Amino acid sequence: MTQFWILFRSLTHAQRAAGLLERRGITATIARAPQGLSPKGCGYAVLFRKRINEALRLLEENKIPFGQVFERRESGEFREARL
Repeated sequence: MTQFWILFRSLTHAQRAAGLLERRGITATIARAPQGLSPKGCGYAVLFRKRINEALRLLEENKIPFGQVFERRESGEFREARL
């Protein structure tokens, strides 16, 4: 099953995002962004499996800044999400 990764520049923004998604019924986990995904080599990601469009809308409505969005396939490969 595909897993979505939304990148954040700070742990604070990732925590705010994960908390918001959890309150709206979207199970989310915070992790360090893998090297190579983050342009500056550091950062955090919020991971979840469903409702990507709703998640992005919630982040925008609540003014939580985020970066790129990736899909992680079952094979472990990352690809930038096409939304």
